[in-house]
Amino acid sequence: MHYIANPIYDAVFKFMMEDEDVAKRFIGIIIGKDILELSLLPQEKTIIKDELPIRIQRLDFVAYIKESNGDVSKVLIELQKSNQFFHADVMRFRGYLAKQYTLDDLPIITIYLLGFVLDELLPASVKASKEYINLSTQVRIEHKNSFIEKLTHECYVIQIPLLKKPLRSKIDYLLSIFDQSKAMSKDKEGKKVLVYDSNVQDSDIQTIIKRLELANANEKVREKIEDEEYLEKAYQESLGRLEADMVVLKKDLQQKEKELEQEKQRAEQDKIKIIKNMLASGMSIPQIAQLTGFDEAFVKKHLSE
Repeated sequence: MHYIANPIYDAVFKFMMEDEDVAKRFIGIIIGKDILELSLLPQEKTIIKDELPIRIQRLDFVAYIKESNGDVSKVLIELQKSNQFFHADVMRFRGYLAKQYTLDDLPIITIYLLGFVLDELLPASVKASKEYINLSTQVRIEHKNSFIEKLTHECYVIQIPLLKKPLRSKIDYLLSIFDQSKAMSKDKEGKKVLVYDSNVQDSDIQTIIKRLELANANEKVREKIEDEEYLEKAYQESLGRLEADMVVLKKDLQQKEKELEQEKQRAEQDKIKIIKNMLASGMSIPQIAQLTGFDEAFVKKHLSE
C-alpha cells in the first residue's frame, strides 16, 4: 500500500512531470510508444480565468519517440490538464493549439487530462489518431509525409471521473493514480493523499508511484496545494453566487411573464367589453369591426361570451 500525493492538484502533477524519467514513462504509457529523449519546455503555464479561478495547466515537451517501424520521430507533446469544464476553456485549448501550429515546425501530440466528464458515451481514455486514407480505394496508407504530419495531430483524452476498476491494462494501472475514490479520507487533508493499493509489478508504474510518494513528503508541494485549495474554494463560492443570481433572475423572468399574461388577459377583456357596448348601442358587426379595427371573426367570436 502506497500513500501518494493527489496528482489532480497542479502542484503535484508538475512535481511528478518535472522528473524526466517519470515524465518519459508517464507519456510513453499513454501514447504507447518508447520515449527516447524528453525535454520540458520553459513555457509551462497555469491559466486562470479573470472571472472565476478555472485552471488549465499546460506542460510542453519536445520528444524523440521510437515508432513501431523502428523510425525515430521528433515531436512536440502538449499535455494539458483542467479540473472544471467551461466552454471557454475548451476554446482556449483549441486556440492555443492553433497558435502552436503557426509557431512550431514539429508534428504535435496532444494529451488532455480532464477532471470533468466531457462525454459519458466515451470511455475514460480515448485516442483520436490520424490516418492516411486513399479516398478512391478507401485503403489505409502506411507512408507518411512530413508536410501532412505537421498539419494533423494525434489526440489523447483522459476523463478522470470515468476511471474505474477493473484494471485490465498498463494504462489502466497508470491512470488509477488519479482515482479520487482512493482519497485517504473525505476531509480537507484527506483528499490531498490517495491510497494506491494496486499490487502492480510494472517498473514504470512503480517509478511513478515513488515520485508521488516523494511529492507527498515535500513541504513546498503541500504549501502549493494549499494555494490551489484557496482558489478552488473561491471558485465554489463564485459559482454559488452565480447560481443564486440565476435563481433570482429566473424568478424575475417568471414574474414578468406572469404580469405580461395578466396584462394580455385584461386587454382581451377590455376589447370584449367595447364590442358588447357597441353592439348594445345598435351597431352592426361590420360597423364595430370598421371602427375598432378588430377582425369581424374576432367580433363574432366574443359576442356569445
